[in-house]
Amino acid sequence: MTLSRPLTLFGAILVFGLAAVLWWAQPSWLAGSWLGGWIGRDQPARATGSGGRSGDAATVPVEITRAMRERVADQVEALGTLVANEQIPIASEISGRIVAFHFREGQDVEAGSTLVELDPQIARAELQQARASLSLAEDVYARSQTLVERGAGTQVALEQAAAQLAVARANVASAEIKLGQLTLLAPFAGTMGLRNSSVGSIVAVGQVITTLTSLDPIKVDFSIPELFLSAVRVGQVVDVRVDAVPDRPFAGTVYAIDPTIEASSRVVRLRATIPNTDRTLRPGLFARVALTTAVRDDAIVVPEAALVVSATGQEAAVYVVREDRAALVQVDTGRRFGGKVEITRGLVAGDQVVVAGQIRLRDGARVTVATPGRVSDSGPAPERAP
Repeated sequence: MTLSRPLTLFGAILVFGLAAVLWWAQPSWLAGSWLGGWIGRDQPARATGSGGRSGDAATVPVEITRAMRERVADQVEALGTLVANEQIPIASEISGRIVAFHFREGQDVEAGSTLVELDPQIARAELQQARASLSLAEDVYARSQTLVERGAGTQVALEQAAAQLAVARANVASAEIKLGQLTLLAPFAGTMGLRNSSVGSIVAVGQVITTLTSLDPIKVDFSIPELFLSAVRVGQVVDVRVDAVPDRPFAGTVYAIDPTIEASSRVVRLRATIPNTDRTLRPGLFARVALTTAVRDDAIVVPEAALVVSATGQEAAVYVVREDRAALVQVDTGRRFGGKVEITRGLVAGDQVVVAGQIRLRDGARVTVATPGRVSDSGPAPERAP
């Protein structure tokens, strides 16, 4: 009894070892027997050598599009601020009391329109006094001249009378100017701002009563790095967007470039004008500016989704479909915009490029064109070119 137990244990181990060998090997005669079916019924079928080669012959479904010629513009983006075409504070050069306003707040006025009147009574009295003094000086000068002609007067008295006459004329001119300064006129056509005073208020010299602003056209001031100085010039086009009107782009033209570079920031300041006939844009608005420095009318453009990494892993590439096979083509890229990318080398117009399904592709793989939206890459997304 003691000897039979080790033999029984040894026999069990031998049977299990044999079963394991048969499970791994599964020769053809065993695969067709009931034991082979029982042992391998849950195991996946293994690919044979011919099956591995069949993978090379399988086609990969892809989506394609054609490389197109489009107009591409090189742009420098910057931040800017809208500035009024012309804007001045309306203020009096002399002190006085406001007696009348001839405008409404927010009203458009023409150049030369009367805006504000100050009390003219004192100025008119001073003008009358100056005119009376002038009349007296003219009489004195005339008598002195007559006396000199008769030999009864001196040349010195005549010269003194002439000097007094000149002073009297200057006083009249000064009084007339002072009287005219009590009426404030619009120096240019524009839109009136809000009033800071009321009728009856006494304003001091230089005190701002309101503002006058010209809104059409409107200006935008922006700065770009000095690196782009050689690429900018007067007359270039700018595309402007403002947060206040996010769904509407505005176009302008550069008309002035600051002749100096700011030493602290190393930028050059530019100013452009934008038509603003409907007064949508207002001074002080924050603006996003895109300055167009160059335009290419026949650039080759493909969807940005077509880009993959080249075989070296450093350059950009695309898969081009030629005779039902995918060819990995290294390309040089230019400007990217709106989900598209400019191709400066490697493609020609009309080339069929793969835009979906690249993750399964290899150079030379056979492909079949699928309906857009039917290709679904499994696994991680393909690495895009930088």
